Parts: sequence; structure tokens; C-alpha cells
Amino acid sequence: MSPSSGALTRPEQDESSPAGHSRIRALVPLAGVAALLTAAWGIAAWVADALPGPTATVAQLWEMAADGRAGSILWRVAVFMGVSFAIAMVLGIAGGLAISMSRWADRGLSAYLAALQAMPTSMWIPVVAILLGTDVWSLGAVVTLGAVPAIMLGTRTAVRNVPPLLLRAGRTLGERGTSLVIRVVLPAALPGIMTGVELGWSIAFRSLVAGEIFSGALSGTGIGTVIARSRRTGDLTEMMATIVIVLVFSVVIDRWVFSRVQAHLRARRGLVDPGLPH
Repeated sequence: MSPSSGALTRPEQDESSPAGHSRIRALVPLAGVAALLTAAWGIAAWVADALPGPTATVAQLWEMAADGRAGSILWRVAVFMGVSFAIAMVLGIAGGLAISMSRWADRGLSAYLAALQAMPTSMWIPVVAILLGTDVWSLGAVVTLGAVPAIMLGTRTAVRNVPPLLLRAGRTLGERGTSLVIRVVLPAALPGIMTGVELGWSIAFRSLVAGEIFSGALSGTGIGTVIARSRRTGDLTEMMATIVIVLVFSVVIDRWVFSRVQAHLRARRGLVDPGLPH
């Protein structure tokens, strides 16, 4: 029994090693693209004298990290986006479920939601600033308003695409009303809902940066202060360093949050073959 049990456990040990190597291999394309972007950036800085190069920007990043500015921007952006986007997710998913359950509401509201999603976020900034003032809550409202239509549309589409046969099976097993939604509709629609959430995140982040660009009206994460200072002094080095911070934050959220959630959902549905690269 002992040799056979050891033989049975040996493949599991072999499978764990490729899994670790696959995570390392997943970082190789990111590093390669980063190197290409850095090279292109260096060439652009050599052509345009006003544009700081990678070396000057890295030095500025080191200085910002040493005096706490980089950490402050990252922390405030993370907290601000976390709170604002959590509200947008609740409103968007709940609203998407509500309109998907009513054919009349679906026909009446979907076109307007699509129009709101396509509308530039900058159009809302002066309206929100006049209605709510120029404090951090105004920027939160802009971020939330930017993300909600995309999440609602993604949820509505995902729910409408749930196979009717699955709904019939749920009703046959005794699921009705809220129980049917929670135990049948939501699990089946979750991949599509997550796609809408991911799109909503990208729109929300653009809304945040747009609100900070108009920092005379809205501010709250520190990016607006950097933009105003760079505009006043004409020195783009701190601005480029802030852009790198925001870019790294976005890549981390995409790779370590959304990509992992999507991979988990695909594995739960049997869409991942362990013998093939993913």
C-alpha cells in the first residue's frame, strides 16, 4: 500500500510545480510590453525635449516614494475607488436585475442606459459641481454615475442570456421569486455580470481622472493637485511619475482582481483544461 500510495501522490506534486511556473510565465508578457513601452517612451522624450524621460521619471518616483507622496496618492485612489465603485456595483447590479425582470422596463430604459454609457463623463462634472459643491463627494458622484450604466447594461444582458431551459429546471425544482434569482439566475449570469463590472471599473477610473483634471471644480485623491502644480510650473516630471503610479495601480487591479475572478469562474464551469496553457 505504501509504494502505491506514494505513486499516487507523485503526480500531484508534479502538477503543483507547473502551476507555479505558469504564474511566473504570466508575468513575462507584462515585463516584455513594459520594456517596449519604456523604449518608446525614451525615444519620444529624446524627440520632444519637454517630455521627461524614463530616467528622470524614475528619479522623481523615488523622491515621491521617499517623502510619502506616492503612497498617499495610491492609498487615496484605492480607498476612493473602492468606496465609489462598491456603491456603483450595488446600484448597477440591482438596477440591471430589476430591468431584466420586466420586459416593459427593459424596452423603455435600455436605450437610455446605452446613451448614458456613451456620454462623455466630463459633461457631468460641472453639473455635479453646481448641485453638490466642489468637495470630494462631488467626485465620488461623478465616478459612480460613470460606472452605473455599464454595470446595469452588463447585468441586464447577462440575465437576459440565461438559457430558458435552466429557468424551467429551477422552477421544476421548486425555485420561485427571490430564490430563483439567487440560486439559479445569478450563478448562471455571473460571468456576464463580471464583464459588465470590469467595463464599469474602467469607465469609473476614467471618470476619476477626468474629474481630477478639472481640479478647479473637483478634487479628492491628490492627482488633481499634481495636475494643477504641473500646469502652473510647466514641469511634467511629477505628472509623468503620477501617470506611472496610476498605470501600475490599474495593471495590478486588472491582473490580481479581475483576471483571477474570471479565471475562477471559468474553472468552476469546466472551461479550463489543466493540460493546456491559459
